[in-house]
Amino acid sequence: MLSKRQLAFISIGTSLAFFDIFNVPYIVSSHNNSLILSSDMLGYFIGGIFNGYLGIFKGRKFSILFSMILIAIGSLIGLISTNLIQLFLAEFIIGFGIEGEISVTTTYVTEMSDQRGKAVGFTNLGGFLMSLIVGPIAIIAGDNWRLLFIPSLLIAIIALILRLNLPESRLWIRTTKPKINNRVLIFLVIWIASYFAGYSLFASPTFSLLSSKGFQDTSLYFTYILYGDPLGVVIGTILNDKIERKLSSFLANFASGVFIILWPLFSGISIILLGFIIMFFQGFKFPTMYAYTAENFKSEIRSLGFGIADGIGHLGGFVGPIIFSSLNAINVELSFLVVGVMSIIASLLLITKGVMVNKKSLEQIENELL
Repeated sequence: MLSKRQLAFISIGTSLAFFDIFNVPYIVSSHNNSLILSSDMLGYFIGGIFNGYLGIFKGRKFSILFSMILIAIGSLIGLISTNLIQLFLAEFIIGFGIEGEISVTTTYVTEMSDQRGKAVGFTNLGGFLMSLIVGPIAIIAGDNWRLLFIPSLLIAIIALILRLNLPESRLWIRTTKPKINNRVLIFLVIWIASYFAGYSLFASPTFSLLSSKGFQDTSLYFTYILYGDPLGVVIGTILNDKIERKLSSFLANFASGVFIILWPLFSGISIILLGFIIMFFQGFKFPTMYAYTAENFKSEIRSLGFGIADGIGHLGGFVGPIIFSSLNAINVELSFLVVGVMSIIASLLLITKGVMVNKKSLEQIENELL
């Protein structure tokens, strides 16, 4: 089992992954080119499958070391890039590494911890708190966007060195021909629907809603709303082993969906409060759903199953904002209804298709998956 020190070593690398997630918008803004974000997302789609397969073929440890190498290489290319093609390549490689980091690290920590929910939450907690750090760094960097790649490069190297002595997962089963079952497809749909809702909240209709309700400085008030996200991650991590993860994953997505539907019906300060609550549940869902998704797959396909569900699941985050914005131009209430319903769909699939996991060993859970 992993010690607290070893979990801290893993958390450093995972924090780096989220640092790169949050700094992409600032790089996009500096170049006024959304293809930079598209390159990053493409890396996610492919990286989840590739790194997930690597995790079952070469081992969890090999894969989480490989993810750090990829992020370091991508960061170095971004730091010295002289044109957009090189920058696109850098973000693709970084995105490739990030999704590998998220999928295989979650698998590894799940398999190597007694308190799986708390351990998974802890390793991802620092990553989500990076949302509070990247902004100030980006402001200091100003137009010199290359500076944003320096922390990525340095932390990737440090994390790689710290991980070299980690043990291999006790449950790793070397598989050359993994069989993808219906459960993988179910969790793929769950993540597509959940990411559809989550990423849509960052799209222009949210800012338009605030403006229509009389809030002139929409960026400022959206920041107040956004602070609900890291708070949700913290509370979700604390409660992850205390509340059945099947139930908490359901409640986070269901409550968020209901409040999203109701959001445009409110006005005044209550709309800021409701937005904060929505973001709270969006943050709360990650430590619970990350751990819960990994627990719903057998050991021989766990890293690949998670990689497919979360990696390809980002397709929802790609199309969600587009559909949200298009519908918002037609009818505001309808657009928020669709986004909320997607979150509710994720919740219903979680509560009907998932298994009970808390206070059970992974071996017990696997027997119930037969």
